Amino acid sequence: MTVLFIKKVDYFYKICLYKIRHTVPFDTKNPHYNSKMSTSNTKSSDKEYEKQLSEIIQGELIDLYGGSGYKSIMQTMVKISSRKEEEIITNYDLFAELAEGVFGRLAESKILEPIKLEMLKIGEDNIHQNQSSEKRSLKLLIADDDPDILTLYKTFLEARGKEISTATDGRKCVDIYKKLTSKSENYFDVVVLDQKMPFMTGLQAAVEILNINPRQKIIFASGYLEKTLLEVLTKLNKAIAVIEKPFSLDVLDHMINSTEIFDKLDKITINQEEKDLSRKLSEIMTVLQDQN
Repeated sequence: MTVLFIKKVDYFYKICLYKIRHTVPFDTKNPHYNSKMSTSNTKSSDKEYEKQLSEIIQGELIDLYGGSGYKSIMQTMVKISSRKEEEIITNYDLFAELAEGVFGRLAESKILEPIKLEMLKIGEDNIHQNQSSEKRSLKLLIADDDPDILTLYKTFLEARGKEISTATDGRKCVDIYKKLTSKSENYFDVVVLDQKMPFMTGLQAAVEILNINPRQKIIFASGYLEKTLLEVLTKLNKAIAVIEKPFSLDVLDHMINSTEIFDKLDKITINQEEKDLSRKLSEIMTVLQDQN
């Protein structure tokens, strides 16, 4: 069963999404939505929104399936998404995708519709986890055994506003990753790995990196696209981006910046247990080729 974005969107939910995306308040008299409120109040209200959303989701599922049923559903969602329960029930988009993956067509009418109505009742226009409006540089870790190639990557990507850390083999890459992510798990936005490297291949490095942070975005650079994808799927059981050599630096930069490609690969991963290897490979190839 393939996880899809919600296709059936009613009039009320369109309003909800519009106001979420454009940060338009449902109730201008509500102090939570005052455009002049302080940063500390914003953070406080964000926590309140998340609390309200989690209570709505928990209440709806417990009403339908009981306490033990709720625990079973959450265990399944946590397993297939590698997210914590708290992350799932405080992020509507994530919960909706997982609900459709678990319940199929029943999810929309039986679970999501009642939740959306409750969202509208409380004027919940901030249930999506809003990212900071302040721009920050993407932090990248790039591993390649060719120093000249690394210099080329670093020079080009730094000129595009990225912060670059480099390693000349897989072992050094993992060591750097462990050191810098010890302070913040999500320190690196993207890790770019050459597949063939001394001491530790890109795939071996990816295994260790994903053990530290299962949600880390990774791009493999390889001269053998299908072969590398097959190795990754077999070893990691996860859909990961691969860029085929030779490639232009503009294509690499586009892939690094593309949230769409990583979102699509995540969706393939979430329910890939129900698909055979050839189908998984075909879906990933389609996503990657659409980016070129």
